[in-house]
Amino acid sequence: MNRDFMRKNDISVEDDDSSVFMYVLTSIYMYLFIIILAIVMAVNSMASSWEKDIMGAITVQIIPVESDDKHIDVDKTQELVNDVLHYMENVSGIETVRVLDTKTVEKLMTPWLGNKVDISLLPIPQLLDVQLKKDAEINYDEITRGLHKVSPNASIDNHRLWLNKLIKFASSLRNIALTVLFMVILICAFSIYYSARTSLGININSIEILHLVGAYDDYIARQYARNYAKIGFFSGIIGLMFAVPCILLIGKYGLSTGSGLLSGASLSGTAWFFIMMTPLFSYGYAMVTSYYTVRKSLEKMF
Repeated sequence: MNRDFMRKNDISVEDDDSSVFMYVLTSIYMYLFIIILAIVMAVNSMASSWEKDIMGAITVQIIPVESDDKHIDVDKTQELVNDVLHYMENVSGIETVRVLDTKTVEKLMTPWLGNKVDISLLPIPQLLDVQLKKDAEINYDEITRGLHKVSPNASIDNHRLWLNKLIKFASSLRNIALTVLFMVILICAFSIYYSARTSLGININSIEILHLVGAYDDYIARQYARNYAKIGFFSGIIGLMFAVPCILLIGKYGLSTGSGLLSGASLSGTAWFFIMMTPLFSYGYAMVTSYYTVRKSLEKMF
């Protein structure tokens, strides 16, 4: 065959009734694919943020000292805070230590107690935010023993127990999303497969004529691949147009909850790059799937 013949579009899937079905179906698949892909990348970002922020810090809490009349002894409590602060500043591997002010503590407690409770009247522990040096090896047992010598009212929380639970939760959520993502890809492949097989049946006469004039199975398969690549690309754009506003809306309402845990679930520039490239993925995926479907089908038919 000459080159001009090979460039002809002898078979057009868009002339079939199945083309509209494939545009709609592939657009829905790509919409779901992009949403789930964004969820996977956001969960990864959230888990990394948790590990970076929480594993690099510890919290020291100091129970307020009560006077004989069961009220908080402000002076003794402050003296105790100063002693603990001085001790923590001299521990190896610690970068900075700061006492959380009353407003910060109230802000942390408000989601749990509400705005109607006067937190200043409660025996809220004094909190010290301790930032660790990068790759510092901390002996928590030794620090705990040292704190108890300074004051039995002081205790340390390295967040490892509940962080491990959060990491397991994020990992489970990511695995579920990846499973759904794989299912969407697989179902999309089956849709392309059955659509291509249906189109082969519809265009069987044209295919037989092409065979008679010397067309090879590879040529016919590339004709289908070209058509399905077009469907995949434009369906990817349609899916992207609907998915991006949803992602932005979910991100907006997620951050508006005020939860510090969700603040790390953001999409980086790299993540957005992959999201914007999904029409190209859809283009290549539809092209390759349809090509091999038609090639294998033609080998069995003729």
